[in-house]
This record gives sequence, C-alpha cells and structure tokens, in this order.
Amino acid sequence: MEVKEEIGFDKELNLEGLVCPVPIVMTSETVKKMKEGEVLKVVATDPGFERDLWNWSKQTKNELIRVEKENGKTIAYIRKTSEGKEPSIGYWIRFHALGVKLHLRLFLLKLNPFVKKPDHFITFVAISEGTRAEKFLKGKLGSVLIPIPDEIDPRCGVVLAVRGEDKARKLYEELSREGFGVEAIYRKRNGSYERIYP
Repeated sequence: MEVKEEIGFDKELNLEGLVCPVPIVMTSETVKKMKEGEVLKVVATDPGFERDLWNWSKQTKNELIRVEKENGKTIAYIRKTSEGKEPSIGYWIRFHALGVKLHLRLFLLKLNPFVKKPDHFITFVAISEGTRAEKFLKGKLGSVLIPIPDEIDPRCGVVLAVRGEDKARKLYEELSREGFGVEAIYRKRNGSYERIYP
C-alpha cells in the first residue's frame, strides 16, 4: 500500500455541499488573500471541482500541488506563487452573468417553434474555451453556445449546439485546428445523448 507524503498547509477551506461555480470562486478569492508560498487545502464535493481547479491553476499560474479523491470528496493542495494572478471579483460577476444569459438563451431556443432544435453538441475542456469559440465562430453554421445538458455532464460547462453531424464535425475540426480545447461531439437521439466523436 502506497503511503502518501503529508503536505503541510497554512489554511483549510471546506466547501462540501456547495456547487459550481461557488467552490472555484471561493478558492480563488481565498488564494488571493494569501501570501506567496502559503498552501491552501481545499475540500469539495462538487463533481466538477477538480476540472475547474486544473483550469483555474493553469490560468492563474498558482501551483496545484496535489489532488486526491476520497469518499466522494476532492481534496486539493494549492500553493500561491509569485506569478499567480487570481481573477477579480468583477470577473466572477461577469461569469455569473454569462450563466444567466446562456440559460435564458436555452429557454428561448426551446420555446421558439420556428427554429429547428440542435441535435449535436460540442463539449470543451473549460467554459472559457467555449466562450472563446463562440466569439471566434460568430454563429457559423447556425452554432449557438448553451449550458451543457446534465445528461452529458452534471458539472458546470457549456456546449456549442448545432443541427446536423456534418456541421458538428466541421466546427469541431476547425476549432481543433485553431487550438481550442474541444473535447467531444455528442448526438441527441430520442431524448438521450451519446458520444459519437472522437
């Protein structure tokens, strides 16, 4: 049995029971107030927290020392670095506003009887990649950014929705060539979602 090395920490943050995006927002705000070199231990139960944490660490340049899974919990150790730069509270306000906007867009899309509903969905490694892709494509091939369906992934996220597999594959390949963090294409058929590519 492998014995994990104990990691000392300066502060602990318990985020059990909180859901996306609250855990990553609170982690970011806590690290912002810490001194360079200090270590934060975070405990969370949100299923998307680990992925959010990896993306946040990459963007902010703070060191993610270790991530563990234990009894449905994600336990992470983060060291604040000298080059670390956490998003401002204004960033998180805009982040929440984006969520409201995308949910409203989805609601209107479902209500409009004159619009053919999308049946293919491109997923991304992070919400920021999806929003960048939306700006880059500007509605190309009828694509629209919406919240990720729970059936694909119950965590926070976005998908680029489009009608038709050919269009979805063209958009996926273009975004991949341009360096966007695309993950997969899902098809909705008879109310269920299946991954079709890659």
